[in-house]
Amino acid sequence: PIHLSGVCVCMWATSLLVALAARHTTACTTLIVGKDASVDGSVMATHSDDGESNPDARVVYVPAMDHAPGATRPIYYDTEDFPRFVGDRGVEAYLQKNNPGFNASVPIGHIPQVEHTFGYFEATYGILNEHQVGIGESTCSSVFGAQARGHGGHALFSVDSLSRIALER
Repeated sequence: PIHLSGVCVCMWATSLLVALAARHTTACTTLIVGKDASVDGSVMATHSDDGESNPDARVVYVPAMDHAPGATRPIYYDTEDFPRFVGDRGVEAYLQKNNPGFNASVPIGHIPQVEHTFGYFEATYGILNEHQVGIGESTCSSVFGAQARGHGGHALFSVDSLSRIALER
């Protein structure tokens, strides 16, 4: 026979409830720990992505880039599905040859480009740039509360695009 202490049973039951609840929960969560709340003074941030359909969970580094005067930055429709982007943005994972069976992403609009963009990590959203500026969000299903250009509406930006633009600038 197996004998479990009360603490062990309580921990097991809590773990089971959390696991069962997670199956039915679709919500992004962002947690921040400030320097006064951590044992060693570290600042920590985390973000979970609820991944509502076929999410693109790849974490990639978009390198810093220099741009010609008068250049424009394309804005893409982002459904958060795999693949989130297909084309050349300086990221090997996004190249057409690495996404067989998917069409190249087509811009829904453009904005003026800055002379230099910072490198940053991204997944479904922009995460952290080379200057340690990080972004977390919890919009869940409101990625495009308005309809995007070319998709029945006039919206140019979603939270996905805005987080990337903020980190690169």
